[in-house]
Amino acid sequence: MNQVNLQNQKPVADSDFKIIQDESLLELPEYIDKPEYVKRKSAGYGLMAVGWMLWMWLFLPLLTLVFWWFEGTVVYSQVMDQSQPMTSLSIMKLIFSIGIFICCLFVWASYNWMRFHGEDRRKAPENAQDEDLAKSFHVKASDIATMRASKNITLHYTDEGQLEHYKINS
Repeated sequence: MNQVNLQNQKPVADSDFKIIQDESLLELPEYIDKPEYVKRKSAGYGLMAVGWMLWMWLFLPLLTLVFWWFEGTVVYSQVMDQSQPMTSLSIMKLIFSIGIFICCLFVWASYNWMRFHGEDRRKAPENAQDEDLAKSFHVKASDIATMRASKNITLHYTDEGQLEHYKINS
């Protein structure tokens, strides 16, 4: 097993490590369990808020009108006319309302399909070079080549999330 300490480039002995079987005992860096370290979460929350506002602005008034139309006639016929509810007519109105909502969804889906079909605006990232990775992880390019060539490695990070050293497992 080859192990290299990246800070002073000295080999690390196997006795410096112990294998922890219980995952609850692992010392994970602080940034993993803290959601406040997640970047651009305000953009996600903003997009979610805009979605809910559009939902309330577009569909809730329409849904309210449908429910008033559906239940209003039933209440009127039972209270004012004091007659039995016309269940077949009420059920037909409900089926009609559901059909209108389904048609609205199909129109929206068709519009999105026509607008975005065959387009993929996502671009694959460029291949990272060893020098770029080495600069990103603050290691030598030869270390990156060694890590890439190995089949099983263990990376050790500092509490700040910086790569401290690695161990190549055989």
